[in-house]
Amino acid sequence: MKNIAIIGAGLSGTLLAMNLLKNSSSDPVHIKLIDRNKEQDLGPAYSTNEDYLLNVPVEIMGALSNDPEHFLKWARKEGVNASHGDYLPRKLYRKYIRKMYQEAYSEKHENKSMERFCGEVTDLKINGNQAIISVKRNGNITADKVVLASGNSLPKNPKTENGLFIKNKRYIQNPWKPNIFRDLEETDSIIFIGTGQTMVDLATGLSRKKHKGNMMAISRRGLLPLSQKKVEPYPPFFDELQRHSRILPIFQIIRKHMEIASENGLDPRAVIDSLRPHSTAIWMNLLEIEKQRFLRHLYRHWEIIRSRIPPSSASIIRDLQVSGQLKIVAGRIIDLLPDGNGMIMRYLEKNLTFEKSDSARMIINCVGPNLDYEQIDHPLIKNLMGRKLIQSNPVQLGINALPDGSVITKNGIPSKILYTIGVPLRGILWESIAAPEIRLQAENLARKLLTD
Repeated sequence: MKNIAIIGAGLSGTLLAMNLLKNSSSDPVHIKLIDRNKEQDLGPAYSTNEDYLLNVPVEIMGALSNDPEHFLKWARKEGVNASHGDYLPRKLYRKYIRKMYQEAYSEKHENKSMERFCGEVTDLKINGNQAIISVKRNGNITADKVVLASGNSLPKNPKTENGLFIKNKRYIQNPWKPNIFRDLEETDSIIFIGTGQTMVDLATGLSRKKHKGNMMAISRRGLLPLSQKKVEPYPPFFDELQRHSRILPIFQIIRKHMEIASENGLDPRAVIDSLRPHSTAIWMNLLEIEKQRFLRHLYRHWEIIRSRIPPSSASIIRDLQVSGQLKIVAGRIIDLLPDGNGMIMRYLEKNLTFEKSDSARMIINCVGPNLDYEQIDHPLIKNLMGRKLIQSNPVQLGINALPDGSVITKNGIPSKILYTIGVPLRGILWESIAAPEIRLQAENLARKLLTD
């Protein structure tokens, strides 16, 4: 019997388990799905019961790569008045994925079985051709193949003059913490570190609850994600890019086409959209030093166009700014200090030479997940790194692996036991964090695990 363990039951792990159950296999297979959270959860982003919206239109969020509209069809059957171009709540998407998984689990499988373990994985050792997984409250679990589907880690804490703020209960490192605003009064002020999609989710969620307190969001460049918009497609031009391994000529070609689009009355967003099917190929062809250059200088400008927000969310953010309730600041944090029942942020605003400070009841870290595995403070990751079973990829964006998910050990050898999927493959594939990419990875990895 082949034993396959999946560490993490978020979107990636659940879709992989679903595909392992649905795909045919000549050998008996036992699947072990391990997660520290409750069975009804689906990772941090989808486990919320708030009315946060998906950032991708409903018609491409299906769990099946050969039927992208499957989620839309399901939602309609559930009585949701959904149409193309709609952005539905994340909690509804969680319900959909859980339903798909339960259907796959409930089907009769002659040579397949499955167990779910609730507990935190703290260690993993390799003994011959088997992995021994240490799980809190469950002891040791063995497997022939192990998939690290750990998803997003907590954001990096900001570098400040002192690190005492980390222990302050008014500083929230995890923006997806359940009931994060439970103790917040309606007039309390909030500071968000980061101006991306997570900040937008939290700020719009507070606005929908009629929160009256002032909000401030700070990031190095102070850039907000653009709004989603249905645009006329732009002609593909990947053939002009595919031979380049340096970022400057690629940037110049993309900039040229954005100017052409504007001159012809087309939305520049369409230029970036036309590259979506080719982003992985472009990324993988770049030299490592060029990837690092892109991440330092161009990533945020790319990200605000590529990772857009629902029009309704953009409208709320715009209204909050116009009313003065939300202030967006480009700047650098100097320190975070206690201040009675709140905190003070000292910061240096961009293009200014004098220090400023603002106070808030709560400061929330929204800079995005830490994907540098050398800096992730988690016992499993530390033990895997210490045993040289995994390593950060060269640009410190996830785990070093082959494109098919096979983990590359510290010794440079592809593992025949350890695999990964989703977010940890960001530095390898680039496009590896959204549902359309993850569902395809889950299908391909399931076939590989069942046939190898």
